Amino acid sequence: MIKPEKQFFIFGMGNREKLIYKEGGELIRFDTNEIILKLDIITEQFAFDRYTIIIWTRIGKIYRLYENSYGVYLDDITDGELNSSKCLTGGDYINLPDFEDYKYPAQLRILHHEILVSFLGDNPVPNIYVYKKPWYRDGAMMAMCLEKTKNLHLMRNWALSITDLYDRNNKGNCEPDNLGQLAFVLSYFVDKSYPIISEIEKEASRIMENGLLTGLTDYSHHEIYATLWLKLAYERLNIDTSLIKIPQEFDSYARMFWMDKKDIETEIPFENEYDSKYPYLSWARYHFNIDEIDEKLLEIKYPMSWEIEASEAIYENIAPLSEEYAKHKCAAPHSWHAAEMFLYLIEKH
Repeated sequence: MIKPEKQFFIFGMGNREKLIYKEGGELIRFDTNEIILKLDIITEQFAFDRYTIIIWTRIGKIYRLYENSYGVYLDDITDGELNSSKCLTGGDYINLPDFEDYKYPAQLRILHHEILVSFLGDNPVPNIYVYKKPWYRDGAMMAMCLEKTKNLHLMRNWALSITDLYDRNNKGNCEPDNLGQLAFVLSYFVDKSYPIISEIEKEASRIMENGLLTGLTDYSHHEIYATLWLKLAYERLNIDTSLIKIPQEFDSYARMFWMDKKDIETEIPFENEYDSKYPYLSWARYHFNIDEIDEKLLEIKYPMSWEIEASEAIYENIAPLSEEYAKHKCAAPHSWHAAEMFLYLIEKH
């Protein structure tokens, strides 16, 4: 994982305005890079899993910068008293579980936060700096997490605004897995009578051969993976799946589809070294195989998720956050990675 020059923390979960705190006392408005607060500090303490930073200044003031279910606040807590409190940004109510009944509560709180800050307005994106459009796959994985934390309302406006069956994010390609991912997200909010669902069915029938969706996903043939998404969505929407046929053949992406393993060939050996560029691929396969996780991957830090050298990311856009990130083509945090980690930990531990 690439280290930024300065520790940072992103405030502004869900549709709230994004504010970036940088080590050294700077609070920056994400959309304009305007410094809205500059403190002459002695020291600061980051409590990443509590979405809180305590700041000691040279003039004797002590501030608490934090986010909760209602917004982002700056409190003056000098001398241990709450002297003043200012709301810096608000928005929709967000449910923030403490996950204390799980083995890794602090990690789950951080990962939940990294998912929740991956919104530009109502639009869920892989990373707010290097991606400006939602990806249906990442959105579907985020939706699974938000269902578990009772925050699906954050996705409703985006889901119901979609008019294109494909996100067209990989150089404009119509990737077949998008059909199932879109139908899956919509299944949280609508039933099969919703107009775009019938469009998905027609398009799926058009590109289906021998029971499988055809076409390229991530520039490769992953027809089993794409069709498994469609089958899952159809089952949720009570749509007939009898025409879908999953052959017992190898598809490396199928090993990421831990959501329903009954149709996937598991006898063919598949070696999966940890992918430090696209770690969400490895976490999904760990989840599929129920593999034990190296504790080093669960170190409490911020951010915990990332992606490196993705073909469609615009890495120069992350330079205001970190020149090192831009130089090494790193986007952190990353919503798909955070979602895969979150779902593995919440279901296996």
